[in-house]
Amino acid sequence: VATADPNVTMGMALSVFLLIIWFNFSQKGLLGVIKEFTCVPFGIWFLPLNMFLKIIEECAKPISLGLRLFGNLYAGELIFILIALLPWWSQWPLGGIWSIFHILIITIQAFVFMMLTIVYLSSAEESH
Repeated sequence: VATADPNVTMGMALSVFLLIIWFNFSQKGLLGVIKEFTCVPFGIWFLPLNMFLKIIEECAKPISLGLRLFGNLYAGELIFILIALLPWWSQWPLGGIWSIFHILIITIQAFVFMMLTIVYLSSAEESH
């Protein structure tokens, strides 16, 4: 699986992160983004805390998005390697069952990546 490489998944997550930044600035403008970084969620009185929380939130999105996809697909590939270490008579039935399950998991993980991307982009476009 191509996405069992962390460079691919983190590259896709980085492109989503850049799109989030683009959508933030195109929808809210510079002043709106500054206001969101400084005043949300606790108001202007907690400016350092607001900025700290917003920076953590924005950095966690691409990291969690990329590592979630990588971890799930890499674990599936490791199971194939473990099945290959079993005796020859048990590799075919277990490998076949795991292959079907792995195809379902890959589809679900791609769907989760896509849905989280949509959620992140829609939250970047909404104004408070």
